[in-house]
Formats: sequence, structure tokens, C-alpha cells
Amino acid sequence: MKKILTVLTVCSLVFGTTYIYADTEDKNIETKQKSVDDKLNKNREEQTTLESKIRDLDFKVKEIEGNIKETNDKIENLNGEIETTKVEIEKLNENISKNEEALGKRLKAINNNYSMGYIKVILSSTSISDFFNNIYVVKQVVEQDQKILKELDENKSEVEKKEKDLNYKKKMQEDLKISLVENNEKVQSDKNELEALKRELETEEDNLQNELEKLAAEAAAKQAQEAQQSAASIDENLNGAIISSGSWPVPGHTRISSPYGYRLHPVLNVQKIHTGIDIPAPKGTPAVATDSGTVIYSGPKGSYGNTVMIQHDNGRVSLYAHNDQLLVSVGQKVQKGQAVTKIGNTGRSTGPHLHFEIRINGKHTNPMPYIG
Repeated sequence: MKKILTVLTVCSLVFGTTYIYADTEDKNIETKQKSVDDKLNKNREEQTTLESKIRDLDFKVKEIEGNIKETNDKIENLNGEIETTKVEIEKLNENISKNEEALGKRLKAINNNYSMGYIKVILSSTSISDFFNNIYVVKQVVEQDQKILKELDENKSEVEKKEKDLNYKKKMQEDLKISLVENNEKVQSDKNELEALKRELETEEDNLQNELEKLAAEAAAKQAQEAQQSAASIDENLNGAIISSGSWPVPGHTRISSPYGYRLHPVLNVQKIHTGIDIPAPKGTPAVATDSGTVIYSGPKGSYGNTVMIQHDNGRVSLYAHNDQLLVSVGQKVQKGQAVTKIGNTGRSTGPHLHFEIRINGKHTNPMPYIG
């Protein structure tokens, strides 16, 4: 009983002197982690908002680009119509010039030979009716020429008006295109700014994530260091020492990472019966005998790694596997709560933990009813 009290006193002194300092540092790390988490959440919210705005701008860019293409097509069609109209105007101008030239020649001939023309008409006419008929013919020819010239002038005016309208429409389309291009450039500029801001946020997110990982690693390192220091400080008192009055195999560590029963094996990746329970704890953490008995095995045991087996009453055997150090030897009598191993990661294991089993007459069974 004095030995138990001595070990407990040593442990309380060691843990007591480091607890306040460790607790303060842990709180500092937790405060930093919370601050970084808050920043990370805000960063991701801002990224989500930016992504939504960028999507909206992408839609606008596509819409504007579609309008620009449509406007270009219209301008191209108008250019074609303008070229066709110009060809029509050139042809009309040629016809007008030809008709004006022919009419001018005829009028000039009539004006220069006006008096002679009448004498010839009179002399050549066989009768009065023939005379007036000749005069009428000349008059009809001149009027017909004038009519043709008038129609050509009207056609020319109409085509010129059409060309003017087409040029106006073309100018309107070109002005629209300029406006669309400017708008597109502005939207694209806004999009580029948002994308640049998002890249900055992504960089910040990576930095915050790295900071979180560093803080987590720092916390884990401190925890491991504290466990190692605690284990080292009481190391000389562990051999044969009773450090627990209960039947739980790892005092101070109650989480079960893998219970008894069928599971997907973490290493083999197949469904397989898990013959005990896994209790994670830092390397060097002491594991204790869950009941009094005699050590029947102490040493390496295949995939179990460094293992201790203790024979209890009624054909019951407790098994402690994956240990870093073994503190008892075969044939040794141990008491309930006595440190028998230091937890490790030997054998087929994915991290520091104690694999604990209960076997009844050589067959594994759920250990939970036997510990607590």
C-alpha cells in the first residue's frame, strides 16, 4: 500500500507541476487554432461569393460576345447591300449619261437647224396632215427621251436614298459594336480583378491551412513530449508498480478507436474479426494488468508485436499487444493495476495504441464485460 501511495505521489507531483504550464500552452494553441479557423471560414465564404460573381460575369461576357457576333454579321450583310447599291447607282449613272448625251445631240441638231428643219419638213411633207404628223413624231421622240431621263433620275434618287439609309444603319451597328466591345472590356476587366482577388484568397487559404497543420503538429508534439516526460519521470517507479486501482488497461485513456467484432482491417483492407479492442495513447504510456495473475508470455508475437499475456483465474487470459517496452517477464506474479508494458507501435499497427484481448480457455471473447 505504501508503494502505491509513493508512486501516486510522484505522479501527482510530476503532473501537477507541469499541468498549469501545459494547460496554458494548450489554451494558447487552441486560441490560435480558433482564430485561424475563423479566418479560414471567412476566407472560404468570400471565395464562394467571388465564385458566384465570376460566374455571373462569365455569363455576361458570353452574352456580350454573342451580341458582338450578331452585330458583326449585320454589318457584314449591310456592307454587301451597300456594295450592291453602289453597283446599281453606277449603272444608273451610266444610263443617265448615255441618254442625256443622245438627247443633247438631238436637241442641238434641232436648235441649229430649226428654220431649215421646218422648210425640209414642209418640202418633204406631201400634205398638211403629213407635215403635222412629222412635227408630232419629232415632239414624241423628244418627250420620250425626257421621260426616260426623268425615270432614271427618280431611280437614281431612290437608290441614293437607299444607300444613305444603309450607311446610317451601318453606322448605328458600328456604334453599337463599339459600345458592346467597351462593355465587354469593362466586364472582362472586372472579371480579371475578381479572379486576381480569388487567387489571393486561395493563397491565403493555403497559408491558413498550413498554419493550422503546424499548430496541430505543435499540439501533437507537445502532447507526445508531455507524455514522454511524464513516462520518463516515473519510469524508474513503473517496474512492478501498481498505478491504478481499476480494471481499465490504459489509465487516463478511455477512447476505443476500434471495438471488438468484424471490421475492415486497416492494413490488410479486408473484412476480418477484430479479436480485441484498440485504445490509442501516446508512445510510452503505461498499460496495466486488468486483474492479478501470472505472466505466461512476454516478448515479440508476430503481427501482435511486443506482447504480454497474463493468466488469471477460471481459464481467463488477458493479452496486451503492439507495445514499445515490456515491463514484466514470464513466471512473474502481477497485481491488478500494475504497469506491465509501455504502449508502442510494433507489429502490424497503424499508430501507437494498445490492442487488448480477453481469452477464455484459449478462445477470444468481447473484453468489455471484464474491464471498466
